[in-house]
Amino acid sequence: MENYTLSLALFDYLPVIAAGFGLYLICKYCGSLVAYSGVWIVLIPAIALTGGVLKASWKLLYALNGSNIGWMSDQLFFFLATAYVMMAALILRSLRAYGTGVTLNRNWWLAPLALAGIIVAAAFYLYFGVASRSWSILLLATLSIANLLFLVGLIRHAALRARWLAVAAFSGNLVLSYLLVWLARQPQTPELQWIEEFLNLGNNSLLAVGAWLLLAANNVQTSVAAAAVQRDDV
Repeated sequence: MENYTLSLALFDYLPVIAAGFGLYLICKYCGSLVAYSGVWIVLIPAIALTGGVLKASWKLLYALNGSNIGWMSDQLFFFLATAYVMMAALILRSLRAYGTGVTLNRNWWLAPLALAGIIVAAAFYLYFGVASRSWSILLLATLSIANLLFLVGLIRHAALRARWLAVAAFSGNLVLSYLLVWLARQPQTPELQWIEEFLNLGNNSLLAVGAWLLLAANNVQTSVAAAAVQRDDV
């Protein structure tokens, strides 16, 4: 972090915004499939966005005056693990409900929220009570599994609907996610940090593009179906 510049810190907000926007579009798409408009469509991306903004702000403060406010950096995995557990549950349950023609249970969020709460509580215990990074391993494992389920569910759904550009976007997001994890473990130079930032922006932009493609195609399909019904009624 010694070489983290102000320009790099400011740039870090862009991937955060792209990720929040992409998650919102995916939540909105799931809602459009099963006629769900609950608060979680906004709350899930808001949770992820909060974690990302706090982490980016930590980098900004570090670049400005060297302040290292540890909790602002460490909280990221707490927020992301919660958001992606909820996201994976929303995706899988919405797509299952859509595929079987049933209505999404309005209380779908109870079980994944309880699971996320247990995991986060255990991570907090490890964070404050154990002198190790075991809390981050627990949260990173949770985030990795939830993200994999989330993306595989999206890729499978997009493929079944022959939305091949969306399949490519989500597949690219999955590949870049693992590449970024590997790069984060390498010795950090200013050049590598810029590469990571651009890859992260591209990664989250792919998520947003894939979600937009699915949502736009679904809106067109819904409009065509509505127009056909109106013609039949005339």
